[in-house]
Amino acid sequence: MKLVAFAALALTTMPAMALAQTDAKPAEAAAEEAKPVTRADINAKLEADYGDLDADKDGNVTPAEINARLEKSGQEELEAIRKKRDDTFAKFDADGDGAISKAEFETRTPLPKVKEPDAAPFLAQFDADKDGGITKEEFRAPTLANFEKLDMNKDGTVSPEEVKTAAAAPTPRKKPGVRETPPLGR
Repeated sequence: MKLVAFAALALTTMPAMALAQTDAKPAEAAAEEAKPVTRADINAKLEADYGDLDADKDGNVTPAEINARLEKSGQEELEAIRKKRDDTFAKFDADGDGAISKAEFETRTPLPKVKEPDAAPFLAQFDADKDGGITKEEFRAPTLANFEKLDMNKDGTVSPEEVKTAAAAPTPRKKPGVRETPPLGR
């Protein structure tokens, strides 16, 4: 039922989306998706969209009319972007002087906090003998083992074809590819 409603919604919005007519808000789109859509709804939407396109109302939409509608849509979208930009600037410009000081900028764009370091995931992944440390061999082993699995012809090179073959093979929830050692300290 939900799939049928979604398909019907897609049918009603395709002409508008094709011409970039509107920029629906996520909440409005979700509410619209939840409603049943009738053939009459679709016809009404198509009539309105076609009426908007057929500027001279002669029953034939010309390339010039399409271009005019695309231009209008582009201008509407540009105006919406301009408004969002200006609103964002106003939020940053706390004192309203028309300039954003470093202090105002830093207040609105704080740096993220550095996470508390946790070696446990690295140890779990690389410390094969569970002695609490990672040797160079343990560090290299997972990546090299993955490489060996992918190098199907054992020529010391993983070709794009080998990656494609591995990707096509059914695997239990893991994406094929050379597993790289995660960078430390980034």
